[in-house]
Amino acid sequence: MKKLFPASLLLTCLLTSCVFATENIEICNAGFELPPKYSGGELNNDSYELDNIFSIRCIDSNVAKAIGLWASECDISQDLNIDSHPVRHFCQYNKYAHDNHSHAYFSSGDSFYEIAWMGKEIDSDIENLIKNTPPSKIDDDAFYDRMDLCLDIYKQQKIDKLNKDSDYNYLEAKYNSQLDQQEQGNTRLKEILLTYYVNK
Repeated sequence: MKKLFPASLLLTCLLTSCVFATENIEICNAGFELPPKYSGGELNNDSYELDNIFSIRCIDSNVAKAIGLWASECDISQDLNIDSHPVRHFCQYNKYAHDNHSHAYFSSGDSFYEIAWMGKEIDSDIENLIKNTPPSKIDDDAFYDRMDLCLDIYKQQKIDKLNKDSDYNYLEAKYNSQLDQQEQGNTRLKEILLTYYVNK
């Protein structure tokens, strides 16, 4: 019995250390120390994702697209600074998950990042993820100006797409209303419509 006690104690210690182990990942030159509850996800070149409940992405390639939907449809928006990192936090209630879904956009070095999680607040886990990355080289005013500009770009892109859809809906109705499908004009309309729907 005495021999089993140290072995069981060792096993308990090993299991406990696994449960509380952190995972270190790197995304676009920024290191992130993931708390246990966010460990075990899939890491790609510029993103990390865990079961659609948590993710980190570098969004340098398209900041406007990354923030657009959340910025335009959020329930809550706040600007704050977390240890030399300007942050914009959006939160929206997700009726399918029956929970709040948050996105925090921040700058580290010269890059822009997004952290998404289920919850309404920036808790200590999210705060530590942000503050343990390299300090931002982008000052607060420039960061928030960029966020605002990207939202304007996103809104204009949506308007342009709606206008384009409207134009092509008109052309499609015109094409369908023609009786003689062999007319040159109809052929050109068909080419335009095919190009539109392939690229949509």
